[in-house]
Amino acid sequence: MIAFLLRRLIYTLPIMLGVALVCFMLVHLAPGDPLVSILPPDASGELQAQLRTLYGFDRSYPEQFVSWVWRALQGDLGTSIASGRAVVDEVIRAVGNTLRLAVFATLIGFVFGCLFGFVAGYFQNSWIDKAASITAVLGVSVPHYWLGMVMVIVFAVLLGWLPPGGAGPGGSGDWQWT
Repeated sequence: MIAFLLRRLIYTLPIMLGVALVCFMLVHLAPGDPLVSILPPDASGELQAQLRTLYGFDRSYPEQFVSWVWRALQGDLGTSIASGRAVVDEVIRAVGNTLRLAVFATLIGFVFGCLFGFVAGYFQNSWIDKAASITAVLGVSVPHYWLGMVMVIVFAVLLGWLPPGGAGPGGSGDWQWT
């Protein structure tokens, strides 16, 4: 069992490195310059060069990637270009909501899965069994991001039961940070 777990752990290393490489390449393959989004339109060439050096965009791609991986392994994910804060702090800020969503989604999935299983088992070989089974298969097969967008449209836009912007401070109408 331990050998199996070690083998699985070793298999994850090239996968994680590959995902990191793909994410790194996507940043550089995207049209435009990432620094343009934070610089004012009338920024001087000197300021652009300073920021390019500060964020390491003046080095070669392999140097940038190796430097980023090395710093990431040490827990330094850098500074957010958008907010100017440490990326680790940004991630930590989002973990609470992410865990809350994961727990509630798991509970909802468990309850509905058991419900559809009981219904399909009780009404075995009937149209109710087939409908419950098809609904369960569709629930597992549909991409979660698409289902999430559909649910926002239904429950927030059409029915008006929930705010479409996400979780915000109680009583606050300011949803710009979402």
